[in-house]
Formats: sequence, structure tokens, C-alpha cells
Amino acid sequence: MPTESTFLLAGLFFVAAALGYFFAVFGDDDDEDDELAKGQLNADYIKGLNFLLNEQPDQALEVFMRMVEVDDETLETHFALGSLFRRRGELNRAIQIHQNIIARPNLSVVHREQAMVSLAEDYLSAGLFDRAEKLYKDLRESTEHGVRALHKLIRIHEATQDWAPAIEVYQALKKIDPDAGEDGRVAHYYCELAEQAALDRDFPRARELLKKAGSGRHGADRVRLVLAGLAQETGDHKEAIKIYRQVMKHQPRLIAEVVPRLAESCRAIDDQDALTRSLKELRKGGSDSGKAIALATVYDPQIVNETALECLRDYVLADDVLGNLVDTASLEEGDLSDQRAALEKVREGLGAFVSQSHRYRCTECGYVTSQLIWQCPTCRSWETVSPAVQLSVETPVA
Repeated sequence: MPTESTFLLAGLFFVAAALGYFFAVFGDDDDEDDELAKGQLNADYIKGLNFLLNEQPDQALEVFMRMVEVDDETLETHFALGSLFRRRGELNRAIQIHQNIIARPNLSVVHREQAMVSLAEDYLSAGLFDRAEKLYKDLRESTEHGVRALHKLIRIHEATQDWAPAIEVYQALKKIDPDAGEDGRVAHYYCELAEQAALDRDFPRARELLKKAGSGRHGADRVRLVLAGLAQETGDHKEAIKIYRQVMKHQPRLIAEVVPRLAESCRAIDDQDALTRSLKELRKGGSDSGKAIALATVYDPQIVNETALECLRDYVLADDVLGNLVDTASLEEGDLSDQRAALEKVREGLGAFVSQSHRYRCTECGYVTSQLIWQCPTCRSWETVSPAVQLSVETPVA
């Protein structure tokens, strides 16, 4: 039985056949060759229609490809069919159609560029980024499609993590389209390159790239975190502590992520007082800051700071769900050593749940992950993946 998609295709053939009939009846009838061509065109449409209704798309496509060589008036119908094949996931057929249009001699610039755009979309859908990239590069100077081509090139470079070309394309885009977006995206590109340089132990190069990232509103927190990481890697833990404190003050949502890193530097220079001062200062920010410190204390069992453990204890006692799952009395009764031992058991139990949970969620599309990332792999948005604001004790379904 013909599918809905088949009827859509058939409808397009009917429209194109009607156009052919119109031109055959009302067009210039002085040229007998044109009349014969139009008659053949209508016959081919009928043949293609029969193939479609009998669920023979390959044979229909063969007829269609032959028709492309006959009449300019049907090109838009061919574009529509190629787009429909792509939406149906029949990418090989869509590619065939658009390649055949491009290969046609004497094709106008407008139609050639339209076909190139369509073919590039086919390649993108098929994951053939290198082929799509080549077409979009050829379209960069196009008056009609240049801006779109630059946007698509950025998408490709992000997907392939080709950050240097992404910077070049984005800067070119900003010159012709100032409303293309804020520079936060470029800051992340430079951070990606800086992190790669740091992995190669090229710390001077990493710092140079971070300077280029700038200190704008977007990307600033990541720049600071990378700088602090470089300070740690090079043994400058006092500088790292200073930067981590700046990050937490500027962006409280990152407290749970930063506290373990801060604690690591404090341990490295045996300065627990610095950690205590930082945590006490954070607690002044309200209950949410205390919760974030509690989360960090669960995430990192190496944190043994008394202020951090107090935050964890207060959080467990104040949370109704956790209060029903653990022996809260043991956290309040007996001497301090007994309470501390009980709290460690609670932390160990919560840590087992946390290790299996999704600690971060994209605020745009809901994508969840267990580690901090700066670009959501699903919706491709930057700086939308945020840490959880409370402990999750539900084991995620696989």
C-alpha cells in the first residue's frame, strides 16, 4: 500500500506535470522540437508516477534524473523532491538528485548555488563533514548564501573540534553580520586550544591563548578555571587558590565544581586555614552556598575540612528525603568522634549514589552528564550545562 511519503512525492509529480502541460498548451508553439520535448516530459512524469505508486523509488529516481536534463521549469520540483528524500532519511537518493543538478551544463548561478546548499545539507545529514565543508567554503562569497555558509562552517568546525578554523570563520562572520552573536563562543574556542596546549605541557602557549580569549561576560569563568588549572600544574597553588575564590564569588553555581579543586591546592601547600576561610566566606552567601559545599564534600572524599563537613551535616539534617534514608540521630547524639564517624558513613553511602548519578543538566534541552562540559553535545549551546543543586539518590536507568 502506498505510504504517505509516496503520496507527497506523487503530488509533486502531478504539480510538475501540470506545469509541463501548461507550457505545452500556452507556450510558444512555433518550435516543433520544444513541443516534442514537452510531450516527452509529460510521458516521463506519468512513468515516474507509476513507479512511485508501486513503491519503486529507484526506478522513479532514474526517470527523474533523466528529466532534469530536459526542462529548466521543473528544477524547483526537483529541489523539493531532493529535500523530501533527505527528510525521509534517504540520503543517497537526495545526494544523487542534487549532484545531478550541479552536473547539468548551462545551469544558472542561482540554481547552481541552490543545488550546492542542498547537497551540503545532504552531506551534513550523512555526517560527511569534509564534503559539506568544501561546498560551504565555495559558498562563502555568495551574496545570497554566504552568511548561511559561514554559520554552517562554524557548526562543522565545532563538531570536528577544529577550533582554529572555527575562530577564523567566526571572525569573518562578525565582519558581515554583527548580530551573529556575542564573543563568548570565540572565548571557548581559545579555551579549547589552551587546554590542548596544556595537555602538551606548552604552558606559555596556553597562557597566550587565554589572553586572546579576553575577559568578556561570556566565557570568563572558563578562562579563570583554565588559568587556575595552569597555576596548579606549574606549582603556583597560591595563585590557583586566588583564582578559584574569584570564580566562586563571581559564579556561585560553580561552587560544587570548584571546591574540590580549591581543596587540592590547599592540601598541596598544607594550608587548611586558607580552605576554611574560603568556605566560611562562601557560607555567608546563604543556604544554597552551603548546599553546594555539601555536594562538593560528597563528590570529593578527600575533603576533611571541618567547615565542609558541617555543611554536609546541616544539609542532611535539613533535607526531608535524606533525613528518611539515614540515621539522623547518630549525627546529633554521642560525642564528636561518634558523630564524625556517623557522618563519614553517610558521606560514603551518598557518594555511592552520586557516582552513578547525572551531576549536570543542560538548561536548554535537558541533556544530562556526569561531568562539567561547556558545550551541550545535543543542542550545541554554550554555557548551558549547569551543576545539580541537590543530591540525587535515584540510580539512573541505563
